[in-house]
Amino acid sequence: MKILVKLIVIFSLLISSVQAVTFDVLVLPADLLNSKENYYGFDEVSEIVASDIINDFNLSNGKIKSPDLYEVRAKISQDSTLKTSISNTLKKYNTDNSVDYKALKDIGKDFSCKSVLLISSSVTTNKNSLKRGIWEVLEISTAFNAEYPYRLETSLVLIDTLNDIVMWSNHYSTKIGANDNSFEAKNYAQANEILNKIRLYSKNIVAKSASQNIILRFFPKSVRTIDKSNLDNSNGGALKFDRNLPQAPLEPSENNQFYGDMIYGI
Repeated sequence: MKILVKLIVIFSLLISSVQAVTFDVLVLPADLLNSKENYYGFDEVSEIVASDIINDFNLSNGKIKSPDLYEVRAKISQDSTLKTSISNTLKKYNTDNSVDYKALKDIGKDFSCKSVLLISSSVTTNKNSLKRGIWEVLEISTAFNAEYPYRLETSLVLIDTLNDIVMWSNHYSTKIGANDNSFEAKNYAQANEILNKIRLYSKNIVAKSASQNIILRFFPKSVRTIDKSNLDNSNGGALKFDRNLPQAPLEPSENNQFYGDMIYGI
């Protein structure tokens, strides 16, 4: 009987130690070093998405921890070499989605993180392949009454810096502007309304889907997905949530402490 009790205690300790494992992920938005340089003084979309994902990570019951953008900027400001490395790495990813694995390995070490999430976001049209920030496009389209089918494109890639591999990546795309393709803000209030819609899109669609799919990479089977038809916004208008967006996961149960089978060596 005593042997059985000891085995149960040992098994319980092993289970609890497995559940206590935490992974550190560094989140780097492409606009980290040049945010709020737009006419409106708003956060860039990549920064908004990054902040929402970091918040989701840090609310994941200890599964994933991530330094917030304030901490990241504070550390960068104290190290010019690190700042240059991050700036060059983000510029490469933002320009053509290329990943500098060697630089990310060193950057990850500086932040004691073995995984790095890169986020890039821009606006494109069917007339021009040039990537522009959403607030720059809003200013131009308002000033010149330019009407195109504008789309907000957001790309994310999670890098395992130890093994130099992509653990997960995804691309999110949604139409912005009214049904007649107009996209304008003639005053600050209208621009702020668009910002609020961007924040909702980030929090409820991109960040929710991305953060919980990333958790699945570390803890498979720890969350479930929902029917993507729930993402459809039948009201139309700005930032309609397209049906072809990746599936967003359900909120995990507060009482569910199961972390799933973990991926080791990351």
